[in-house]
Amino acid sequence: MRRALRSQYRYELKKFISEGKGHYRCKFAELAYDMGDMYRKGIGGPVDISQAYFYYLQAEYAVMLRLQVKRNNDDEAFLAKIRLVLTQLRRKLGYGSEKLYCSTHPFVLYQALEEGHDLMISFRHMKSGRIKIVGARIPKAGKDECRQSRMLITYDRFHYCELKDFVITYAQNVQGLWYAETEECIRIDSITLVMDEFKGNRCEFYYKGKLVAYIFAEDYVVSSGRPRYIRF
Repeated sequence: MRRALRSQYRYELKKFISEGKGHYRCKFAELAYDMGDMYRKGIGGPVDISQAYFYYLQAEYAVMLRLQVKRNNDDEAFLAKIRLVLTQLRRKLGYGSEKLYCSTHPFVLYQALEEGHDLMISFRHMKSGRIKIVGARIPKAGKDECRQSRMLITYDRFHYCELKDFVITYAQNVQGLWYAETEECIRIDSITLVMDEFKGNRCEFYYKGKLVAYIFAEDYVVSSGRPRYIRF
């Protein structure tokens, strides 16, 4: 059941990203909400409220954009329903109103790679000692694929998501950085995280099975770009 719903969800996600303002009237919001329900209620698999929260945030965002195109009572009621569930889950998960989120892996890059996309990434040394990593998605070939590089990135700890042309994360406490090419940008199609108790976490970047870059860092930071209308 989850596999079938996920297939529909992916189809609507492509429409949502690629079709301009008209895509806000597609059924992506409903499919994202249904995905959230499956994880919250344990339909077709185990309960996972953090994953449910992820999908409900996408549903909220899609409905808000749809309401910008045309306001109607059904969507207003749907948005209120989503926000009620989000509030309940936020309390269960213990999520606050963080402005910075640290994790052992660059989660925004993982999201950008979803659905088999490739990325172009660049590394920039900051005065603070951090390494700024910027990633931009490469559109797939094929008439049924989204022709834009835009992607839907969900920041569950910041309680929102948005369509982005690129993503940014900062590696902290960096012990080493290597990349195979001299160019500023490197193409990747996968990331592997290797735990190292001496140098820190080793994040390896691959393209077509070949290691093209790696970085030793303790953690990765993403700062909130949460819109002003979201308050806690």
